[in-house]
Amino acid sequence: MRSVSATAPRTPSLLLEEGRRATGPIATVATIAPIDKTYSYLIPDHLADRVHPGQRVRIPIGPRATLQPAFCVAVTDGPWDSTLREIESVLDDRPLLNAKLLELGLWIARYYASPIGHTLQAMLPAGVRRQAGTRAVRFARLTSADSTQLSPKHAAALLALKAAGGQLPLDQLRKTAACGPAVLRSLAALGRITIEIRHEVVAPIATQAEQFEPNYEIDADQQNAINRLLAALNANEFRVEVLFGVTGSGKTECYIRAIRSAIAAGRQAILLVPEIALTTQTVQRLSRRFSRVAVLHSGLTDTQRSRLWPVIAAGQIDLVIGTRSAIFAPCPKLGIIVCDEEHEPSYKNMASPRYHTRDVAIKRAQLESIPVVLGSATPSLETWQNAHKQRHYELIRLPRRVKGLAMPRVHLVDMREEHRARKGVHLLSRAMEVHLQTILRKGEQAVLLLNRRGFASFLFCPVCNTPIVCPNCSVHMVFHSTTGFAHCHYCHERIVVPTRCAMAGCGGHLVRFGIGTQRVEAELAEKFPQARVARLDSDAMKKPEDYARVLNQFESRDTDVLVGTQMVAKGLDFPFVSFVGIVTADTALSLPDFRAAERTFQLVLQVSGRSGRSEIGGDVLVQTFASDLAVIRRAVKGDYEGFAAAELASRKKAKMPPAARLVRFVLSDPRLSKLEKAAADFAVALAESLAKFGVPADIIPPEPCAIPRLRNQYRYDILIRFATAKQMLAGMDALRGAGAIKSRARTMIVDVDPVSLQ
Repeated sequence: MRSVSATAPRTPSLLLEEGRRATGPIATVATIAPIDKTYSYLIPDHLADRVHPGQRVRIPIGPRATLQPAFCVAVTDGPWDSTLREIESVLDDRPLLNAKLLELGLWIARYYASPIGHTLQAMLPAGVRRQAGTRAVRFARLTSADSTQLSPKHAAALLALKAAGGQLPLDQLRKTAACGPAVLRSLAALGRITIEIRHEVVAPIATQAEQFEPNYEIDADQQNAINRLLAALNANEFRVEVLFGVTGSGKTECYIRAIRSAIAAGRQAILLVPEIALTTQTVQRLSRRFSRVAVLHSGLTDTQRSRLWPVIAAGQIDLVIGTRSAIFAPCPKLGIIVCDEEHEPSYKNMASPRYHTRDVAIKRAQLESIPVVLGSATPSLETWQNAHKQRHYELIRLPRRVKGLAMPRVHLVDMREEHRARKGVHLLSRAMEVHLQTILRKGEQAVLLLNRRGFASFLFCPVCNTPIVCPNCSVHMVFHSTTGFAHCHYCHERIVVPTRCAMAGCGGHLVRFGIGTQRVEAELAEKFPQARVARLDSDAMKKPEDYARVLNQFESRDTDVLVGTQMVAKGLDFPFVSFVGIVTADTALSLPDFRAAERTFQLVLQVSGRSGRSEIGGDVLVQTFASDLAVIRRAVKGDYEGFAAAELASRKKAKMPPAARLVRFVLSDPRLSKLEKAAADFAVALAESLAKFGVPADIIPPEPCAIPRLRNQYRYDILIRFATAKQMLAGMDALRGAGAIKSRARTMIVDVDPVSLQ
């Protein structure tokens, strides 16, 4: 809400005589610019009752007193003995962030090493910041009821304003007092009233959903889980409930029962999902179980978001469903937070502030003294370790599928043997072809996963062994049959594919090598021409509506086979899917990332769970070139606990998370020589500063990133490894306080608790 005073004086600063001290209200503010410090400003008398923490104000800053927006983070009333500038005006009628959200923002800024104002800005949707969907209303505000030496019309206006409690919209005041605009302007000039512009929300959008209650019987395992969740709710204290259930075990129904109990007690709930577009089915089903639901996602316009915000803040919404930003929904009566599929890396915000939504949800639950539920069939290793070591964590198991349904039968195919036994190039093994023929004959459905887009993952000349790489990034271009171009999946550059090698004196014919979802789709069309095939990847799905359309067609059985990337592993629950094929299970294992095995295991187990979710049963076939690896063997067996134990032991030996804490610095510059020197100097400065402050840490020497060049910028990695979170906080506080986090490289990214080292 924007408010501008028409009569407020603009005083750039207030000077004190030497030795003089003064008292008065002082605001601590954080500019929205990426400046890692706060400032103190005097609150002038005419704004004394209007400046509150969580509001935005306009302040003069710099030698020219340039007016800039800033967040008020605290108001104190005490002595001051230095030159203070005054706040120029207030930008919002009321705080945009309540006390708990403001405290959460300050924690995020500290933990993730992000400037406070920049962090608070990121917590608010752009539409709320720009006041989209609002209308400007001019208000008169009474400052003095003294009507001596005033005309009858002036006196009548003051009397009407006083009778209305001291403020009225100008249109209403003119009508009540039967006066014109000139009368009100003269009263403002005399200082008897102030005229303000406020932005009020246009009629809120409808939030009433059509309710539908299915005939759903819960089993003993679910009832036990629900009882424990309700006990945590009734305790009115902070708890982390880890709901560890196999795919199809009914975790969603447990969420619903807990959320319903919170709402019955007059509280609100937040349900976090990894990506709205990838959980369309879940969102639709949940929305129909509650009457007052708000869904926050990227498909909403700024106007829609800005209209929802005050409705949620007024307590008129019971359940907020959304992705990362939904954790900042201004619920005044929050009773429970649920983080579904908590292991998903998409919960990590990849722009500053680089917070992890799951961890922010845990912190918000702590501040609100409420329980948070983390649900997954394949919990992150951080959550799994905490569930066994932290006192405020509780592990709840759902070991069986609902209705006693059997887990799918899982088969392993070694593609090395397959290629030796068959001529030509076949992406689908003979066993997978047999399974597909069977389900098509029965009229059932199949899902095929290949976590790589495009048709050919790279192009190269076999004569001179020269690959086609992106001109802006050090990555191979990927051929897309749908466009006929070679695409870069990082900078989105695309080029016409030449028929011959462009290297001087070569002229060899280019070869398309590697596989992608488009190539699988083409092979299906060739081998199963009768099958109705749809592809689900980010190339085919441009908008959330595209995803919903394809899923609706699949649900109505207008599609036989769904081919896709990791999208198909999330949020799908279709009873006629009796076969899941993983075209290659080891794609991620080639990545230079300590989480590669964890990501592979989670993906295989999650997509396997899409099969056999009804009485017809199901099969899963896993194709791999690494059948002897333990991670593949355990994924095929569904042995999460065995995998977790082995991987945690490996991480502990390597001193990698969750056995340690990492802070990653990514330095970038268009000049490689400058970057190398800047990275070396920065690493030395970090080590010297941490040693100076006595904070134990390991500095992993700078080296090129896994993708050493991106968007015409060379990239270097520097990692700091701390033994504990406490040491990490102390170390980062010391570095920021000393101004040591700076480099001569053009850009620098600070990533606390990175989920990827790409």
